[in-house]
Amino acid sequence: MKRLAFLLLWLIAATVQAQVSFTGTATRDAIALNERLRVEFKMNVDGDSFSPPNFAGFRVASGPIQGISQSYVNGKGTFTKSYTYILAPESTGTKTIGAATMNYKGEEFSTAPFSVSVTKAIEEPRETTGNEPVREIAEQNIHLVAEVSNASPYLNEAIRVVYKLYVSNNSGINGWTETDSPKYADFWSQNIDNRDQQVRTGTYQGQEYRYLVLREAILYPQKTGRLTIEPLVLDVNVQVPSGRRDFFGRSFMTTEKLRVTAGARAINVKDLPQEGRPASFTGSVGQFDFGVNLTRAQLESGESLVASVEVKGTGNLQLMQLPKLDVPAQLEVYEPERVDKTQTTYSGVRGSIADNYTIVPQSGGTFTLPDVEFSYFDPAVGRYKTINSGENRIEVSGPAVTANSTGGTNVLSAGDTFAFIKTNTVLESIEQERFFGTTVYWAVLGGLFLLIPVVLLFKKRREVLESDVQGRKVKTANKLSKKYLSEARRNIGNAELFYESLERALHNFLKSKLKITTAEMTKQRVDELLQQRRVQDDVRVEFISLLSAAEMARYAPSTATGMQQDYDKASKVINQLDKQIN
Repeated sequence: MKRLAFLLLWLIAATVQAQVSFTGTATRDAIALNERLRVEFKMNVDGDSFSPPNFAGFRVASGPIQGISQSYVNGKGTFTKSYTYILAPESTGTKTIGAATMNYKGEEFSTAPFSVSVTKAIEEPRETTGNEPVREIAEQNIHLVAEVSNASPYLNEAIRVVYKLYVSNNSGINGWTETDSPKYADFWSQNIDNRDQQVRTGTYQGQEYRYLVLREAILYPQKTGRLTIEPLVLDVNVQVPSGRRDFFGRSFMTTEKLRVTAGARAINVKDLPQEGRPASFTGSVGQFDFGVNLTRAQLESGESLVASVEVKGTGNLQLMQLPKLDVPAQLEVYEPERVDKTQTTYSGVRGSIADNYTIVPQSGGTFTLPDVEFSYFDPAVGRYKTINSGENRIEVSGPAVTANSTGGTNVLSAGDTFAFIKTNTVLESIEQERFFGTTVYWAVLGGLFLLIPVVLLFKKRREVLESDVQGRKVKTANKLSKKYLSEARRNIGNAELFYESLERALHNFLKSKLKITTAEMTKQRVDELLQQRRVQDDVRVEFISLLSAAEMARYAPSTATGMQQDYDKASKVINQLDKQIN
């Protein structure tokens, strides 16, 4: 019985194996040194994780160009997924093109190696002509490329990725559709506004092309090791010469629909060095200036000033944790307000970010705000740098609170010298009614005893409330979350105000439920905390996605319908998280 079951499983596996076809072919088995070779790898099922062979002896002039085709004939469907390369030989001789690999349902498939003979250069190499397939011409004339500014950055160092669509001078484009958007898992990303799209000329793989920048983004890696940027994939209508000409000798154009991909890009992220890391370093990476600035250094007691702990420069400004300001106990200080004046540029996020502390001196005197230290890692030089703000003095005029606030001696005028002597005689009866021991006396005394526990209870409750700073912050954040969510609903139709309110609602909800501060509000940290609280994966992913969408959509065109959908998503996910987080 066991042998029969094993045989049955083997037959099923063999049948599946036979159904999957993965082949590699070349347009010709012999070419000249100054000609080009078209190589195509095809699979008859929708496989993934394609890995090309090592094209030893060839230079990749173009590719990979991904293609997918489906057809139905007499009710029977066929499917083909292809990867095409255009190769230029580097030397003569017999060259072997090795095996490509591809996965399907967890199983790896490979093509059979094949050989191509390369002869010496000829005077008239065979170029692409109208007799060759139109699809081949189109594939050679269009390239989608993802250019990365730095493939080996440090953790939290900005890199720029630019997606360019190259088109040869004898071809054109008649529209495209984005089928897959690039995914930036394990990166903090900011898109660069690229509404003014212009056709430019440039060089790609040694040849002149026209190109269009489709999108640009600034990425900050949040993990070390090998990270992958998932590709941008387009369906493009390419116009190429058909090989036929009109009466005046002008070439007729034909349109071919191609699927092109920028390909996945691997980024190797280096960890920040341990050597030389200052104790004050909290993860800031870039080039910065730092200081603590006062709105004024001289004021009256009871008046207020603002101390601004500010970082300026280019780097991971929106992710950094600013150092805390240590304020003397004699000064009343309020929770800092975060002020973000940053913008995304081609070199990264640039501008300033500050924590503004409102300080109210309650007494006169001279007070010193101690030195504040800020450390960051400069990837340009590969080392840590430290900046000190220096001390700041505050001069407060007004009475100082001391143990004996009267201090002086009252001087009486001559008319007041004998004011304590009563000159009017008031006679009182010797026999007065006694209060002690009366009914009223005992009633008042009993009332006082009953009032003591009430007073003690009230005092204890007040002390608990005053000491529960975190609890008050949570309640405040919860109220603000509801307030901003209501504001977002009222602002549907105004993208900037809507997404600003929505983002604030999400942030304050996190503060109330996770008991975190603004400085901890990074997507990676939020994701970790939600996982620790055992939030369902789909709810967690939806919340992080909504948070990212709110950040980016403030500066992108949006419709009222899209805003309503985002509002409904936010209400739903907040309600789900509220039930799942204790």
